Amino acid sequence: MTSDPNTRESPKPEKRIHWWAIFALSLIAILFAGIELTQRIGAYYDRVDHPLYAFQQIVSTDFSFDERRVTVEEIVSDRGEPAIRVTYGDQELLLPVVFPPKHELPTLYDRQREWMTLVFFADRSDMTLQEFHRRIAADEIPLRLALVTRTPFGFKGDEGRFEGIEREQNWAVGEVRRDKFRYDFYEFKRDGTLAHETKRFPESGKSFLRRRVNADLRGEPEPQRDPNELQEYTWQYNAAIQITNRPPPITQERQALLDAGWSLPVAAAGFLMAVVSFFFAIAPERTREEPEPAEGA
Repeated sequence: MTSDPNTRESPKPEKRIHWWAIFALSLIAILFAGIELTQRIGAYYDRVDHPLYAFQQIVSTDFSFDERRVTVEEIVSDRGEPAIRVTYGDQELLLPVVFPPKHELPTLYDRQREWMTLVFFADRSDMTLQEFHRRIAADEIPLRLALVTRTPFGFKGDEGRFEGIEREQNWAVGEVRRDKFRYDFYEFKRDGTLAHETKRFPESGKSFLRRRVNADLRGEPEPQRDPNELQEYTWQYNAAIQITNRPPPITQERQALLDAGWSLPVAAAGFLMAVVSFFFAIAPERTREEPEPAEGA
């Protein structure tokens, strides 16, 4: 009597029960850790006040703000270089063009959008979008007006692996070296003046953490961020994002997940175990090939 060369192994239901038990425990861990994680994130945002700003880009080059005329025009400076001239009442602002337009696009803002934007903005914290629009229309919330520019190579930059490699300040190098970005903010005040401030691109969370670790190893004082950096949850930060090819990442020390504690790794581990145990539990039965009997046996 010959045996079937393909014989199925007898099912082992006790193994599947073990995997289903692990899957159920993983779901329970995900549920409890997820609830705890949600509560901790909610508590973080209740404790920390993060303003929420709404922006509207301006498309007109001649309009009024607070009963003062605002004009924006492209000109050629006395040195023969392209520039942007902005007037606000009796105030005048002359800005050299950072990236000369390569194409004749229809509007001034289309041609200069890589480095400049002019926006209305207002704080809409604790308001729905509908309520915000209603209050703006009723003039209950004062609109603000700002012009923002981005200049590559505006700062020296941080020492790193690229230092000394670039040989010229061309467009490609300027877009890669974000640590050298300078942002200029010109706010049109209602008293007829222009307020100007300069900010730099924020240091990445990894770079800042590396500096802190190195200082701790050397027994040096803990380093601090440059106070002139863009700060999250400010109108300057949100306005700068609109003219940044790769928006600034959120710094690691200002994240709600820092308050997650044990809930985040438990939820992640539970999810991983749930996936593994589920597929082991539903895996089909394996087949076992029997060796053919030798001739003459």
